[in-house]
Amino acid sequence: MKTAITFLMLVTLISCTDKNNFKQFEELPESHQWEKNATKTFEFGIDDETKTYSISFLFSHIYGFQFNTIPISFLLENPDGTTETINKAIVIKEKNGKDIGDCVGDVCDLKTILKENTKLQKGNYKITISNNFNGPYLPNVIGIGIQVEKQK
Repeated sequence: MKTAITFLMLVTLISCTDKNNFKQFEELPESHQWEKNATKTFEFGIDDETKTYSISFLFSHIYGFQFNTIPISFLLENPDGTTETINKAIVIKEKNGKDIGDCVGDVCDLKTILKENTKLQKGNYKITISNNFNGPYLPNVIGIGIQVEKQK
């Protein structure tokens, strides 16, 4: 019985997943430190190049984050082997100190758009994310991720 329920849940999950939508999030170690040399790589595929897509950076941090912005680099490798570097100062707080992310309890989740309504060629992509913080690690980071969404 347990196997049948698990199978049905898996089939439901797969049937609700669109191949051209991608979301992956990686939690960092319990120390909540994103080490300077700890790049993260995410891979996704695009099957429908007639649509437009948005690519977003997902950032989860501990409430009361001490920085208003953080410098992040994204290296996007296209299916044809060409690369594009996106250097972005991710805004964490408004000028008045209020968190921009969606905060519940001690956790804040932030979604920052890197590319919006962009045509992507068919094939496999790779995004490598580096933190350009000036210290040996960026503190109070719960995890990071990438989300690719087909636009309607």
